[in-house]
Amino acid sequence: MSIQVATFNVHHCAGSDGRVDLERTAAVARGTGAQVIALQELDRNMARSDRLDQPAELARLLEMEIFFSSTLRRQGGEYGIALASMAGWSHARFVPLPRLSGEEPRGTITARVGGLDVVVTHLSTARRARRAQTAVLAEIALGLEGPTVVMGDLNQTARHLGPLLEGGFTGAFGHRTLPRRFPRRQIDHILVAGGVPIERSWTLPTAASDHFPLVASLAIP
Repeated sequence: MSIQVATFNVHHCAGSDGRVDLERTAAVARGTGAQVIALQELDRNMARSDRLDQPAELARLLEMEIFFSSTLRRQGGEYGIALASMAGWSHARFVPLPRLSGEEPRGTITARVGGLDVVVTHLSTARRARRAQTAVLAEIALGLEGPTVVMGDLNQTARHLGPLLEGGFTGAFGHRTLPRRFPRRQIDHILVAGGVPIERSWTLPTAASDHFPLVASLAIP
């Protein structure tokens, strides 16, 4: 059985024109063809995004179930990561990741979607914190029992993913996801383990965010 998955840093649904447009973001997410999507930088009740509940609105527009976890509270609202799935999920939970000083809080969502363990995250922009978070992310992912996919904006290139790669994960590498206008680096990743081969992978160029979505077709045993 094949399943398409995607990771998309939506930049609080603000495009290159600076306009917050949830319908545009939803159209891009829908265009990935993915049944499971990792989302980063979603707002709920934030002034910069018109006090909208973006997870709820995207769930409606995409006709998917969305599990949202706040990683930061400010301006009377929340900001965080989410798992979107057409088929729902079970055992969904949020796990905080280490903070070394005053950097922005980070965490992961883990859930079971069909026969697949899914891990969604958005790691720190601070190098030392990100290194510690990568190690804990690998521990979380390697502790899951079934076929596993890790997806998110990891804020680093493949050569810094040692704990995951040494644990047996392989990735959808070779795709530039940032910056949007002249993409040079891949910091958005899909990694798999537990007998889940990546059949193919690609990006979806868009002006709906400062990142391109990364998409992969997986073969589920």
